[in-house]
Amino acid sequence: MGAGFSAKEVGRPRGSGHAMTGFYVKSPKGVKLRDRSVQRIVAKVRELCPWLESQDLPLVRRWAELEYHASRLHAYLRVLGEVNGQAEPRRLLDELRKLGLAQAALSDRLGLNPAARMTIKAHGAHAALDLAAAFANAETIEAKPAPEPRNPAQGQPAASEVAG
Repeated sequence: MGAGFSAKEVGRPRGSGHAMTGFYVKSPKGVKLRDRSVQRIVAKVRELCPWLESQDLPLVRRWAELEYHASRLHAYLRVLGEVNGQAEPRRLLDELRKLGLAQAALSDRLGLNPAARMTIKAHGAHAALDLAAAFANAETIEAKPAPEPRNPAQGQPAASEVAG
């Protein structure tokens, strides 16, 4: 079935009107398992994204937590189905959508998509130096002739004013 759900486990617990998704884990074993899964995701992201720095870790961890929860919800919905008995979409679809939006916002801040990476490269502290543009700019500055100064003490015009 996937993500630890079986057809027997999916559904509502006795005496409760809520589905058991494992989304709100409280047991110490469950919390420990979730934390290890999140740590593995963080390690994989750091391995694949060398531009991330130590100050990015709280955001990376939050992104990894959202990834963990989104994958669990997706697996649960795969087993249970996306619509209920009345052919209405399940409320968990909205929760999955909200997780996706939050994760996308964090992805932009961390540079986990191409457009965000380009923005970070262009404006970040480690922005690449365009040497060709820097040399062209330096040559332009050197190529401009300096205006000849007028010598007011002698009252004589500069050489360029006499010729014109």
